[in-house]
Amino acid sequence: MKQAFKPLGIAAAVTAASVSYVNVANAQPSVANNALGDLALVPYYTVNGEWITGIHIVNTSDSTQVVKFRFRRAVDSLDALDFNIVMSPFDVYAGFLSIEDDGDIIWAADDTTCTVPVTTDGVLQMPDIYRPGAETGYVEIIAMAAAENEMEAIAVGAKHSGTAADPALTPADCDGVRSNFFADGSLSPLTVGQVDFDTTVGLDLDGDEVENEYVDSDNPLKVSYFIRDNATGVEFGDNAVHIQDFLENPAMTNQEFGYLSGDLRGFDFPDLDGGSPEASTLERGRFNLLRDAEVLGVGSLINEWSANPANGVGLDWVVTMPGQYVMFDVIQYLESLIDDDEECDRLAEGDDCDYRDIPVEAAVDPYNREETEPTDPAGRLVVSPQLPGVRVVTELPNETNVITFAGNSVLGVSDVNIDAELGQPFGWLSLAVSSADENVRICDWTRDATTLAPELDCVTSATGAVPMIGFAAWQRSVAANPDASYGRIVAHSFTS
Repeated sequence: MKQAFKPLGIAAAVTAASVSYVNVANAQPSVANNALGDLALVPYYTVNGEWITGIHIVNTSDSTQVVKFRFRRAVDSLDALDFNIVMSPFDVYAGFLSIEDDGDIIWAADDTTCTVPVTTDGVLQMPDIYRPGAETGYVEIIAMAAAENEMEAIAVGAKHSGTAADPALTPADCDGVRSNFFADGSLSPLTVGQVDFDTTVGLDLDGDEVENEYVDSDNPLKVSYFIRDNATGVEFGDNAVHIQDFLENPAMTNQEFGYLSGDLRGFDFPDLDGGSPEASTLERGRFNLLRDAEVLGVGSLINEWSANPANGVGLDWVVTMPGQYVMFDVIQYLESLIDDDEECDRLAEGDDCDYRDIPVEAAVDPYNREETEPTDPAGRLVVSPQLPGVRVVTELPNETNVITFAGNSVLGVSDVNIDAELGQPFGWLSLAVSSADENVRICDWTRDATTLAPELDCVTSATGAVPMIGFAAWQRSVAANPDASYGRIVAHSFTS
């Protein structure tokens, strides 16, 4: 199915420049067992109630790194907040997401790392366009490119200067760094902005236009996160899920326009299907690689559960299925949100729009700590564990889901509640999911050969399994001594 681009009155499509970038991406992405990668996925963020979410990014390399930082809302993973950071060698960037009394969601960071666009006192506000429902979701962090060498003007401008006696100094020239991220840069004549996916023009320390070149980032990022309830002080935290070799070539894009303006070289890319569609078709197709059983396409998630408030114990599961946004006609979907007469049908005859895995069917196999109750007569030895009764089947509706047990919520929200009558208020469970339909596809951008207008093709079959990440969030509340309360995160185990 081909859906022509409709600009929704935002801007007309722009003419595409010819592209010669045709390097081939051959490597298979893999889950990093050393918690370093060029893609990091934070399974959950929340600003509900008095919760905040903090994220730390470490550039472990000796190269200046351009990094895409993107918050995606839970229900449909639309891009709620998107910016770039340019990290000097061995730099650390940390901040937190919170909600203001007036409902604005903001990202705040004290670090001086160069951001694109510029912050106001370290703060960026989530735009209104996809703000509704963006109190929770997940985060994708992608290493877009590295400076070819540390003499490039962007690297010189991003580097923190100073002495050991005064290390808390700002980068040399963040304004010059940001000048590389305008659209329509040129080498002849020299014009600031993105020239190609491995070339930009920016201002150097003298204010002159100079060319900057980029290479693949390798796997430089270490990303960790925490979620904290400011009302109780309870905090959970862990490493992000790190993927190595997600991108194989530099993927520089501008931070001025997006596909709603007809620009396929803009801030919407790179995404979880790869670099810009205009770099090369070979730069895309990465989402099917993430769906592989050896990467994120798992068969079932496994973790413990508890519903024991009498002991002050609460537990929620978070199950996130990242990347579902590349599986629907986003323009038709947006029109359906704006106009009640527009529809984004799920695999409807002749007018398909939604090819996502979700809502997924989730089969739940719960066990208590004594392997449930044996079904054979007393005194006989059995193969254990034996699960009595009917298998619980439920539906996970969102791309990020919070599962509660016996109505006892830790995170303050619940998309699915599970009651397991097993004679004990704790145990473990296995959760296996299957796509909503066999006709799952990936939608990708091309340009009409005649008009050069962007259009979506939803013709690529989605292979592998539903990608899933997440964790169990435990909370122990000590009523007699609230200062002794604590939380912990345990990442899900999985089978393929």
